[in-house]
Amino acid sequence: MKSTKEEIQVIKTLLKDSSTAKYHKRLQIVLFRLMGKSYKEIIELLDCNQTTIWRNVKKYEELGFNLIKLRNSNTILYLGFFFM
Repeated sequence: MKSTKEEIQVIKTLLKDSSTAKYHKRLQIVLFRLMGKSYKEIIELLDCNQTTIWRNVKKYEELGFNLIKLRNSNTILYLGFFFM
């Protein structure tokens, strides 16, 4: 999975934001794949299955970053694939 420094930085920023806590596992899955971790490594780190990883990575590859406004926030960054 190819990545850019910008993508990785955006995901790291979202992981620091408590308003995105609901999506942290999904963010971590995508971040780890962008960083080159294998499915096996992610399964061990996050205690999830291969289908979960594949599904989240696939959605990210299809939809990428979508800009929407977060509720109760001035932040405009978010990942649209989390709403599917």
